[in-house]
Amino acid sequence: METYFPMSILLLLEGFRQHFPARHFAYFRGYIWALAMLGTTRKCMTNIARTCVFVERHLASWERFLAESHWDLRGVSQTLVAQLLEQLGDRLSLWEALLAAVDTTLIPKVRGKMPGVQKWHDHSGDPARGESLVGHHWALIGLVSAWGAGYLCWPVLARLVPGQLNPLGFVAGADGVQRLDFWLVVVALVQELQQYVGPRPLRVVADAYFSKASFLNPLLATRITAISRLRKDAVGRDDPAPIVGKRPRGRPRKQGRLWRLATLLDVEPVTELIVRIYGKDERLRVVWRDVWLRDVTQKVRVVVIATKREPILLVSTDLTLSPMAIIQLYAARFPMELTLRDLKQYGGLADYQCSTLLAIH
Repeated sequence: METYFPMSILLLLEGFRQHFPARHFAYFRGYIWALAMLGTTRKCMTNIARTCVFVERHLASWERFLAESHWDLRGVSQTLVAQLLEQLGDRLSLWEALLAAVDTTLIPKVRGKMPGVQKWHDHSGDPARGESLVGHHWALIGLVSAWGAGYLCWPVLARLVPGQLNPLGFVAGADGVQRLDFWLVVVALVQELQQYVGPRPLRVVADAYFSKASFLNPLLATRITAISRLRKDAVGRDDPAPIVGKRPRGRPRKQGRLWRLATLLDVEPVTELIVRIYGKDERLRVVWRDVWLRDVTQKVRVVVIATKREPILLVSTDLTLSPMAIIQLYAARFPMELTLRDLKQYGGLADYQCSTLLAIH
């Protein structure tokens, strides 16, 4: 093995041996070798088996390793997170907490034996791909670390998102049995990572699609901070105004004044901040306010950033974070976009052809 792997890589991989039967660890190590050696070549099962010359097994044996073998996928994921925490140390601590980036991606697949394939709306904006795509929808989460003057995103977990036409599972709970939906999968992904990082505080950053009560409320219930972006037409409410003098007739108000959040730039005092984002110092004009969003169970902090066109609205469920921290933490989400690109080009994320859900995961 030393002929193919640097000793430093071998030592890292040894930490995963405990999660495999003795005869199957060679397959796992072979996969890592194949991913490194094939480069941009398509990482189908045939190419992987052909590349791993030190594992003398038939192609069917490689396929059974994914579809039938009994090895601990959760244990592998937990060990991966533990190694990242050990190797990167303080680089993973951004404003006294770990930062996880969440995003989704579409992968074209052909309808047939493969579960979960259906037609999805394509939000990429690429005219060459059209408005829709037939394939799989993946949710991914990675830990963000400081790296030089910028950040890197280290992917750790991925799960298939079920669609309405091709459900992938069910959840049984106090409310009965319900189908898995988009939000159940994404929230479970975050909560699984929280289990792996232990008592360390965890924040999650995601794009504007995730700034909904279906995502924010479950995280608030588990004390995970979320940072996202709001729509340009988002609105928020103040606390109800205190009653002075005799209480008026009727029910007391439960909500205060309604604000169109983008207009806060016109009514609140504007503050100039110098914020380092995307490797450069930017001078930004911002205002912020703590408001209630519709259906969200706790108040949130909204930061409005003036631009030459329409203002940018950011939201944080942590009211103790400064506007500068919220802006920088949201900007640290961008490496996830590069991670998704690299996973598809170099990691073989889009090359699988398995016909069982276990093998796909």
